[in-house]
Amino acid sequence: MARPDSHETFWALSDPVRVEILDRVASGSEVTVTQLAEVLPMSRQAVSRHTKTLEDAGLLIGMKSGREHRYRVSVETLAIAGEWLQKRTASWEDALDRLSGFLEPGGD
Repeated sequence: MARPDSHETFWALSDPVRVEILDRVASGSEVTVTQLAEVLPMSRQAVSRHTKTLEDAGLLIGMKSGREHRYRVSVETLAIAGEWLQKRTASWEDALDRLSGFLEPGGD
């Protein structure tokens, strides 16, 4: 599997329905589209479109089993996204600390 671009990953995560699907898949070992459609307020076809987007972004790994598609979470892609967020958070915290030091009395 080719590593997806980070913008693809974060774009896929920008939809609350896809985040809910990802959470539900992450809570089990493998989940089918039919199982997801049974607990989500949408059609099987709508769930399938969302899982396809998550798969294209590298967040889900899909396997075809007969007529069903089974999905599991791609831990590798989530780890890459988490690392990116940690780096950005550290950078933002450093910038805010410098700004705070500048704004405080006696600061630079």
